[in-house]
Amino acid sequence: MDNPKEKKYIVLPHSAYTKSLNAFKQGMQDGAEPKPKSRGAYIASSLGAAALLGFIIFTFLPVTDNQEQPADEENQVEKVEEVNEEKAVDLDEIGVNEELLSEVVERDQFETGDSWGDVQFHYNELLTFAPSDWRLTNYDDEFSDGSKAVITGFGGILQTILVFEETASPEEVDRARKELISDVLYTQATEVPINRLEELVEKKDGLNLWHSKYKDRFAIELDDEAKMFTLLNEKEGRLYDYVEANLFGKKLILLTDVGIDQSNKRALTYFTLGTISPADDGVVSKGPYENKYGRPESLTMVTGIWEYEFTDLNLYEHELGFTSYVEEGTDLEKIERNGFTEWKFINDHSKDNRYYSFGKLDPAIPIENAKETLINGYELDPKNVEGSSQVSFSHSIGRDTSNEIVRSFELVQKQGEWYYTYTQEDYSTGFKGPSHHALVSKFQQEIMFH
Repeated sequence: MDNPKEKKYIVLPHSAYTKSLNAFKQGMQDGAEPKPKSRGAYIASSLGAAALLGFIIFTFLPVTDNQEQPADEENQVEKVEEVNEEKAVDLDEIGVNEELLSEVVERDQFETGDSWGDVQFHYNELLTFAPSDWRLTNYDDEFSDGSKAVITGFGGILQTILVFEETASPEEVDRARKELISDVLYTQATEVPINRLEELVEKKDGLNLWHSKYKDRFAIELDDEAKMFTLLNEKEGRLYDYVEANLFGKKLILLTDVGIDQSNKRALTYFTLGTISPADDGVVSKGPYENKYGRPESLTMVTGIWEYEFTDLNLYEHELGFTSYVEEGTDLEKIERNGFTEWKFINDHSKDNRYYSFGKLDPAIPIENAKETLINGYELDPKNVEGSSQVSFSHSIGRDTSNEIVRSFELVQKQGEWYYTYTQEDYSTGFKGPSHHALVSKFQQEIMFH
């Protein structure tokens, strides 16, 4: 209850204060150079100064509750916005706050600055984009079955990325989760329903995902195990995002800390989730093992150039006696050529000028004649061949034009036999479908090691 004897102050508008102060200054300046005045002028001047002094005193004069307030007091008294009390984070207590959710889900485009690129984390197995003047620090020994990476940027920006393998114990993950959020205090919070993220990602509306490596999705799985919370600390001016989800068969826990007023950085969480990718061959998950071959029955790879896709591959046994993986719905067309045999992969992504294949040189062809044999076998113009090596070279037409077609050859030797992989990319239709380079590189590894 208010104390009736407590003194209150009427706070006048800033404009009234400014006018009073300017008038007082002007009076001081006028008095700096005295001029002869009449008696009447002195009287008027004295009365004016007294009136001004009284006005200034009244401005700061304390008043009591029983004094009458001005009729337009609401417009004159400065109001202090009420801020909620700070709380420690307990994710189980945070539900959906529709009013806050509508304010925080859609965000301005994340600005990367003049330059940005990949940074590696989790034992250099994963990478993501970051502005070039930001810093990433890895702590690979933080956990027995996981890693910690911290990205720092200007304005107090801080993002912590925890990644745990499937072998990590629930106790270790829970301990890391609690430690991560132990220092976070908030005044408002909301859970972000995963279906709301799915809707925004599908439309690419509000998330501003033109930086994303993926088509209509994040790197994480937006499934029943995914969680996201957004928390505000209005006293400190901070916005926090907490995300927990499956990432390439691993457990991801992410905490982002940005300034509420950093509108061009608030989408950092979306930016990171849209740019995480494998660093090497792109295998992100494996199916159950096939006992006959001792290999997974299926693989999922992330493949692409500017835009990545999740590509499912199935195990198969080739007539040459080795096992490998091909895309679902793929057929192999066997083509006998002069000096070698080709097996061409045909599926929904392949076209006359866009496909990949592999082949085997006839035993009678020495490696010194491999390039000439392949160029002639595909009926290509030798003058457009690039590369002096017999085991790695390419052929292109329409270089640096919108109709460019590039063909690449890579040869490997296994048990005294020479095999090759071949890709043909037609860039006139843009980058569509899985990256043939990634798929054929994977196939080349299969030839060498399986």
